[in-house]
Amino acid sequence: MADYIPGADAKFNAWLDNFVTYANANLGLVAADLTPITTAQTAWNTALAAHVSAQQGAKSAGWHGVGGMDDG
Repeated sequence: MADYIPGADAKFNAWLDNFVTYANANLGLVAADLTPITTAQTAWNTALAAHVSAQQGAKSAGWHGVGGMDDG
């Protein structure tokens, strides 16, 4: 069976936003029920932003992934 939770960061982020919105509007949950989910969502958003920023910083410094530094 295929995994319904996407693996790519941007797709997961969109899935998570949709899940939280849907759960909040349609599952009859109270705020306390959603607190663990929204707390995790906030942590994810913070970590993703830091990850993207670090990637951009590495690229601007000349890092090109597995191959290493740009020689010139």
